[in-house]
Amino acid sequence: MSFPFGPFPVSDRLRFRLPSFSDSAFYLKLMNEPDYVRYIADHGIETESDALHYIKSKTLRRFTLNKVGLWLVELKDPIEPIGVCGLVVRNELDYPDLGFAFLEAYRGQGYGQEAARAVLEFVRDKLKLKRLCAITHPENEPSARLLRKIGFEKDGQRHLAEIGATSDYYLWQSGSRRF
Repeated sequence: MSFPFGPFPVSDRLRFRLPSFSDSAFYLKLMNEPDYVRYIADHGIETESDALHYIKSKTLRRFTLNKVGLWLVELKDPIEPIGVCGLVVRNELDYPDLGFAFLEAYRGQGYGQEAARAVLEFVRDKLKLKRLCAITHPENEPSARLLRKIGFEKDGQRHLAEIGATSDYYLWQSGSRRF
């Protein structure tokens, strides 16, 4: 599955952009937050050099292969990175996977929902996709709640070899009444 490169999602308070090599300190911080490690993965990112390697080999590689990935999400004012949000194409899933992670200091302020809605609008209006999926750790209730708010419905669980775990599985269809 491949998509046209650019433009990016947009929202009132947030800016989406490709990650750059200068974002390694942000990635180091985000990927070592306790909830990220618990609910997403421990990628063994211990230094900015590790984070830079991750940006090159994983994050930017997804954009190269599929033209979509996890965009870096910044506040517009002041310009400051606060999280990532976008689409992950996984061989084991039938649809692109909506993914997101935000620094703890920015959770509970509506940024995750705003970013996810912006990606859904982008998916519907620019990419013309009718369906997405999302996966969450079974104990990650805040992410599950956000997915339900924006129109995803739980559809059981899936074991993904790529992540080595069983996740709750959600589906979204364009035209959802809650979107």
